[in-house]
This record gives sequence, C-alpha cells and structure tokens, in this order.
Amino acid sequence: MAFFLKSAALSSEIAQIEALLRRLPSEDILGRMGLTSRRDELSAQLASLQEGIDTLASTALYFGGKPVIGSSAIRADFTAEIISGFKDLVVKMWATSNAAVMGARGPIQNQGEVELHLTGLLHGSVGFLIEEVDVKGQPLFDSPTKLAAEKATHLLVDVADAEDETFEKSIETIHPRVFQSALSFFGCLHRAEATIRVVDNSRDVAIDKASVDRAYVRLEETKVDEEEDVMHGQLIGLIPYGGRFEFQPRAGRLIRGKVAPTMSESFLQRLQDEQGIGKWFQATIRRRTVTRFGQSSEEFLLTELRDEAAE
Repeated sequence: MAFFLKSAALSSEIAQIEALLRRLPSEDILGRMGLTSRRDELSAQLASLQEGIDTLASTALYFGGKPVIGSSAIRADFTAEIISGFKDLVVKMWATSNAAVMGARGPIQNQGEVELHLTGLLHGSVGFLIEEVDVKGQPLFDSPTKLAAEKATHLLVDVADAEDETFEKSIETIHPRVFQSALSFFGCLHRAEATIRVVDNSRDVAIDKASVDRAYVRLEETKVDEEEDVMHGQLIGLIPYGGRFEFQPRAGRLIRGKVAPTMSESFLQRLQDEQGIGKWFQATIRRRTVTRFGQSSEEFLLTELRDEAAE
C-alpha cells in the first residue's frame, strides 16, 4: 500500500481511539490502558512511516457518478479508457521533463521507462492504486516517473480549478501533446458523467461533476500550437536564475521568453560570466500559441544556443 494511504489509515485509527478514550469512564482503568497502549503503538508506526523514503510514483484515483455502482462495481470500458488515459498523460509529462524525443505525433522515445501498475482496488468507494514498482528496491531520490505523475495530477487539479487564472497558468508551458492528453482524460470523465478524486503524497482533491464539465469545456475551447525555429541573431539579455532571455534575430522583432529546463543553470551562468551577452548565436526557439475565445497569446522557449563562431 502507498505511504500516503498507510498514513491516512493509521491517522484515522488513532483518531478513533482518541474518541473512544474521551468517552471511556475514568474508572475503567484496564480499558484505558489497553486503548492508550494501542494508540501509542500506532503513533510510533505513523512516526516511522513519515520518516521513511517514498521515491516511487504512487497515485490513488477514486471514481463516482454514472459508471460506478455503489461501492463495489465500475464499468469495465470506462475503467480501461480512464486508466489508459492517466498513463498516457504521465508518459507525455515524463517526456517533456526528460528531454525525450516527442514530436507532434508518433511514438515517444524510451517511453518503456515509464512503468505503472495497478496494485490495488481501493475500498470504501471504487478506486485504483496506480504505482511504480521497482524490483531493484527503493531509489534514494524521487524517480522521473514519480515526478511526472505528480505533475500530471497537479495539471488535472489545476485545469478543473474554479479560478480561470489557475487554469490559464496550468497550460502556460505544457506541450501540445500533454494538453491533448488532458483533454482526452476529461473528455472520458465528461462523456461518462463521472467524478474523480485524486490522492497522492501531496494532495487529496475531489473533482465533482461541475468541475469535470468546467475542465472539459475549458480545454475544448482552447487550442495550443507549437513550432520550433532555428534563428541566427544576437543574445541581448539573459537571467540565469530566473530562466529568462532576450534574443534579436537578424531579421524580425526582439524575442523575449523563458529558457528551457534542459539548458542547465551552470551553462547559462557561464554564458553570462564569459560575456556572452551581445554575441551572435544560432538559437533554437520554440514558439507556443494559445488561442482562447478567438484571442491568441504567444510564449517563447529557448531550447538551444550555439556560438556562431564555432559553426
């Protein structure tokens, strides 16, 4: 069982014992001793668990609405589509964070590295525990798959948020294929009239039917396009720690935007220290156009910079 589910189960049992202790007559010494001993034992387990390392991907998805019958059954076709949709979203989020080759369409390079498993059917309401299983043991640091799964769940929650500003911020930098995966995921929920609750180490958020519908309509009304250009020009400005740049192509307007995470902070700092500002470079710049309600906005991302003198 995932760390966060174990923690929740232990916390719940401790709370129940505390409630019993408050109701127990003070003269029931043996009863109080037994409950106190059990509470202390559970508290020790909880403290030990919280000190542990949880570096593998683990997400619990609970479902409600029309595809679900009571707390024991869920439509098989819906389950297959929604679980596949979540895996697809995680894979594409992983690709954008690990410099994997992901074109406008087609297979994603090394996507087999993202392995997720259904490890449990969750009780109380119908849900599934989706986890990364590493036969080599628990890694010391968060795995790339865990980081991608956390970003995926953040995106799902933010897209459905009541504040439109949160939605707009959530799609500012995502790859168009990540955007399409989010649209497909909410499309599946919307068509099935389903609800979802997303639980992992950092969040426990229920997305009701109104929020599902809001997310789907927002995504349907938004278009994200992306294209990459190689330009020759002059580096006008660079902020290594803020990840911002200014570049003046030989022809055209000044371009301002963000620096891709794949360009290390040390490389950017070296550029600044070696007086790269004002020099001529060959730059690879990705332009994203987001269109909503007929209005478009552009974002630029610097993905590569080569000294023209070295060409």
